[in-house]
Amino acid sequence: MKAATALAAAVLVLTVGDASAQDPVVLTLEDALARAADHNPQYRQALNQFDLAGPQGRAAWGAFLPNLNLTYSTGQRFSREPTAVDFFGNPIENTDLRTRASSDASQFLSMNMDLLQGGRRFHALGEARAQARINRRAGERELNGVLAEVQRQFLTAQRQKARVAVELDLLAAREQDVEATRRRFELATVSRSDLLGTQLELEAQRVAVIQARGDFDKGLLALAKAIGDPGLSKIDVAPGDPEPFDPATLDLDVLVEHGRRESPQVGEAAATLSLRQAALRNQKATRWPTVRLTSSFYRNAYGEDRTALFELLELNFRPDDFRASVGLAVDVPLFTRFQTSQNIAEADVQLRNAGEAMRQTELEVEEQIRARFVDLETAWATVQERSRRLEIARERLRIVRQEYQLATKSIEDLRTAVREEASAQRDVVDQRYEFATALVGLYEAAGAVARESGRTPAGTGN
Repeated sequence: MKAATALAAAVLVLTVGDASAQDPVVLTLEDALARAADHNPQYRQALNQFDLAGPQGRAAWGAFLPNLNLTYSTGQRFSREPTAVDFFGNPIENTDLRTRASSDASQFLSMNMDLLQGGRRFHALGEARAQARINRRAGERELNGVLAEVQRQFLTAQRQKARVAVELDLLAAREQDVEATRRRFELATVSRSDLLGTQLELEAQRVAVIQARGDFDKGLLALAKAIGDPGLSKIDVAPGDPEPFDPATLDLDVLVEHGRRESPQVGEAAATLSLRQAALRNQKATRWPTVRLTSSFYRNAYGEDRTALFELLELNFRPDDFRASVGLAVDVPLFTRFQTSQNIAEADVQLRNAGEAMRQTELEVEEQIRARFVDLETAWATVQERSRRLEIARERLRIVRQEYQLATKSIEDLRTAVREEASAQRDVVDQRYEFATALVGLYEAAGAVARESGRTPAGTGN
C-alpha cells in the first residue's frame, strides 16, 4: 500500500504538465482564490464598472455648475470686382481692377446656468448614487460566483487527484491477487481460467488508472481557466481530504437572514429599486418651471490683408469692438402633448416592477438557501452510509480472501468482493467531495462565499 501511494505521488507530478523540467505550481485553495480575484476575466469586467462611479457622480454634481463655451473663428477673404456702380446706380467698368484681401477674427464666450429645475438635479444625483450601488453589488455578485466556481473546480481537481491515488492502490491490490492466484495455479488448486480472470481484473484496473489520470489533467485545465492567471502554465493542487460535518451545527435561520439582508442579488435589486424611485421623482419634477441664467460676450475684428488673421482678444479693446448680454429665462411646461404624463406613468410602472422584482429575489434567495441546505443534509447522510458500506466491503473482502485461500470460495466470489470493495472506496472519496461542493453551493446561495473566504470586491469606485 505504501509503495502504491509513493507511485501515485510520482505519477501525479508527471501528469500535471509536459515532459519539461519546469516544476508545476502547487496551489492551495487560498492561492487559487487569491489568483482568481486578481486575474479572473469575468470578475475584472465587473470591477471595470466601478470606474464609472466617479464620472457618473461628477456629472450629477456638474448639473449644479454653469456651462461655459468659448468659440473662436478667424479667416481671410479675397475679392476681385471687374465692374463698379456710378452715382446713378448704373454698372460701369472698374478702371482700378485688382484683387483685394481682408481678414477677420471673432471670439464668442457664453455661460448658461440653471437656477431652478424643480429638484431634477438632486434626483439625478440620487440616480447616479443608486447606479454606483448597483455596479458595486454586481461586482460582489460576480465575485461570489467566481470564487464559488474556483472552489468547485479546485475540489474537483482534488477529488480527481484522490481518485488517481485510489485507483493506484486498487491496481496494487489487483497485482497481489494475480500473484496469489498464480501460486494456487502452480499448486493445481485453481484452473487456468481462474488465473486469466484475475488477469482480466488487473488489466481493467490499469485502464481505470489511465482514465483517472486523464480526468485529473482535464480538471487542472478547468481550474486554470477558472482562475484566469496567464502566468500559470503548469499547476498542481495540494492534496487534501475534506472533513464532512453534521449540518445541524449550522444555523439555517441565520443563513437565510444573511441572504435576505446581505446577498449581492438582493442588494442589487434594492439598489435598482432606489434607482427607479429617483427616476420617478425626476420625471415628476419636469412639470416644474425651469429658471436659467444666460450671459454672453462677443468680440470681432476686421482688417485689410492679414492684419486681423488669428487676432486674439486684447485687454485694451475699443467699445465698438464687442457686444455683451445677460438674461434670465423662465421655461414653463404648459402643454407637452401628454408626453410628461406618459413618462411619469412609465417610471411609476418601472418602480412598482422593481419592488416586485426585489420581493421575488428575496423569495428566490431564501428558496435556494433552504434547498442547498437540504442538499448538504443529504450529502452528510450519504457520506455516513458510504463510510459504513466501505467498512463492510473491506471486512467482507478480507474474509473472502481467507476463504479463497482455503478453497471454500470460488474465484467469482473473490472477484465480486474485490469489485464491491473498489466501488465502495471510490464512492467514499467522491461523496466526501460532494459534501464539500454542496457546502460551497450553500454559501453561494447565501451570498457568503467572499465573506467565508475573507475577500471583498477589490474596488468601490470614486
